[in-house]
Amino acid sequence: MKSLKLLLLALFCLPVVGCVTTQKEANTVSASTEWRIKSLEESFLNFREQQRQAADEDQEALQRIESRLAAIEGELTALRGGSPSPAKGTVDAPAGETWVGDLKPEDDGWVEGGKSQPLVENDEEKPWAKLPEPPAAPEPPAVIPEPEVIDRAQAPKSAPAPQAAAPAPKPAPASVPASSAATPKALYEQGYARYNAGDYPGARTAFDDFLAKYPNDDLAANALYWKGETYYSEKDYAQAILTFKEVTGKFPKHDKAAAALLKIGMSYDRVGDRDNALFYLRALQQDFPNSSAAGIGRRELSRLGG
Repeated sequence: MKSLKLLLLALFCLPVVGCVTTQKEANTVSASTEWRIKSLEESFLNFREQQRQAADEDQEALQRIESRLAAIEGELTALRGGSPSPAKGTVDAPAGETWVGDLKPEDDGWVEGGKSQPLVENDEEKPWAKLPEPPAAPEPPAVIPEPEVIDRAQAPKSAPAPQAAAPAPKPAPASVPASSAATPKALYEQGYARYNAGDYPGARTAFDDFLAKYPNDDLAANALYWKGETYYSEKDYAQAILTFKEVTGKFPKHDKAAAALLKIGMSYDRVGDRDNALFYLRALQQDFPNSSAAGIGRRELSRLGG
């Protein structure tokens, strides 16, 4: 019976306890919401106060600037009108500094603070102070004498004027006797002598003859190179490029290959092909960096900006 009473009492107390708990939770939520609203209101009020202070500071700064501008405009007006400048206290001038408005022009110099400071002349040359000299009077024209009239009937017959002597014929380039031209060296020297004498077609003929007869001789690379030089000297740069490329193709390790690469680059430069000129001049630096031609090639690269 006791147990039944306790059970009924427990069932009766449960709703009461639930109501109390729910009321407490509602009170807690309400208090939290109210605290958050107050915190937001406080933050907003602080923000508005900061805005007001910033606006006041901006207004004060603007007033100071306007006051300074008004003082400067007054000084400028006084300077332009020639009237005395306003009192020095109207503008915040640094201590010990003299403003331009405190200087007054005088006849013998500038006066600053009541003390005259005359202008100082120095010994520097003043070209503007020299007046240009007047131009010299033109010389009178030369007087041409009147021609003398000669009576042709009484004039003696003059002897015929001597004819000018014909110019001496230009000596032909030294040539090697036919008997000695049969050797490879003699034939090569014959072509080289004609090149030095300016006979470029004759030099090419001799070099072609040499290359046809002695294609494997030690001087074959030299003969082919100088054949290219005959074209280069005649400014036939297209044929010069082809001949110099033949040197580098047939004799890639020969000393003349370095000179041929240099002349290929220079020939391309003469015809306006800068890209190919730079390509072959750089190839010269890579393949023959210690050759004399490479030194000239470096100067050409520098001139071309490569």
